[in-house]
Amino acid sequence: MPVISRRTALLGSLAATLPSPPVHAREDLTLDVMFPFPVGNNREIHVGLADRFMRINPEIKIKFRNPAQSYEEMSQQVLRAALIGQLPDLSFHGLNLLRLLVERDLAQPLAERISAAGGADLLGYAPAVLDIVRQRGDIYGIPFFISTPVLYVNEALVREVDGDPSLLPPDWSGLVALGQKINATSANRTGFYFQWDVTGNWMWQAMLFSRGGRILSDDERAAAFDSPEGLWALEQLEAFARSGMPNLKSAQARPALAAGTIGILADSSSNIAYAEQQIAGRFPLRVAPFPLVSPNGKVPAGGALGVIHAKDPRRADAAWKYLQFCTSPESQAFMARLTGYMPSNAKSITDPALLGAYYQQARNQKVSVDQLPVMTGWYAFPGANAVRIIETIRNHLEAVVTGRQGASQTLKQMAADINRLIEAA
Repeated sequence: MPVISRRTALLGSLAATLPSPPVHAREDLTLDVMFPFPVGNNREIHVGLADRFMRINPEIKIKFRNPAQSYEEMSQQVLRAALIGQLPDLSFHGLNLLRLLVERDLAQPLAERISAAGGADLLGYAPAVLDIVRQRGDIYGIPFFISTPVLYVNEALVREVDGDPSLLPPDWSGLVALGQKINATSANRTGFYFQWDVTGNWMWQAMLFSRGGRILSDDERAAAFDSPEGLWALEQLEAFARSGMPNLKSAQARPALAAGTIGILADSSSNIAYAEQQIAGRFPLRVAPFPLVSPNGKVPAGGALGVIHAKDPRRADAAWKYLQFCTSPESQAFMARLTGYMPSNAKSITDPALLGAYYQQARNQKVSVDQLPVMTGWYAFPGANAVRIIETIRNHLEAVVTGRQGASQTLKQMAADINRLIEAA
């Protein structure tokens, strides 16, 4: 089904689950909203939800600013907007960048609003979900969608080299070896690819956490990843480079997967539904869990959350109304069916009429949900240099992935650079 028609069908389904629009005394207000990543089905989700919200609440108009191309760009645009007094009323940010906004007093607290709306349980916000966005003893955002790292597997290519898609090697060296067998079948194939550049360092965090590693010290004044676990994580990237893995961006790797030229892709679960749409049954796609190589291994929660910036009471009330709508069970089910993101609303997962029955059939999307017990937070760096730290780590990772520098040397330099940025903040 084409993307637009699929969205239309799902939007119609969403409309059927929500109450009829009430009669309002018209007092129009235009809500200024901003979101990142206008790729895949992301724009369709935001536009679809806004359309339905405005039908139910005709006195509130949703106006979208031009989307940012990444979470990091999003945060920088919002920081610049704050300097000139042009903050949006509501924006959607990477989970790891909430701290940056809270430290600058650019996010409005929400605990009292949640309580006034009946409490987290009534709204469907699980404690584990709200813990992700808790800062300074309050809640400063509501997760909109959540992702985890997973493996995308082209079953046809794996079977072609006598591999078993349902029983993949449990470690990275085995996955690389399987990928090299696929490489050997055609010069146009990439047997294994690790999407290392997702939002700068998220996949590196996944590798580190899967080994039981840590990012910073307890007091957050120094790097803690210059450790055996941190060295191991970089050594895996170095091994990928030595195996001949090309350096692809997400905009290249994801279409290559859909075209059938990548055998195994380690990437965010956020792309599952869109990948399935693009593949359109031309080959069987299987999604597998991210390998954990330690008994205390974890995977980081990726994704975005809604943050209210508006201070004017009327605009803040409208922003909360829209954010509450976007994170309702019905809206979250609509979002999840169009992506591979997990809903942040627990009721949408358990309700058979929403996603309860759906996940019994959607085998690939259920993989990320099944990783909830081993999910941990996406580490948010402290201080004014948070975005620079993300960029610095990304640059060091690229040096390893491209083979310009080895893991051991990079680890020392990366730790020293991060320590300087933390100290200078």
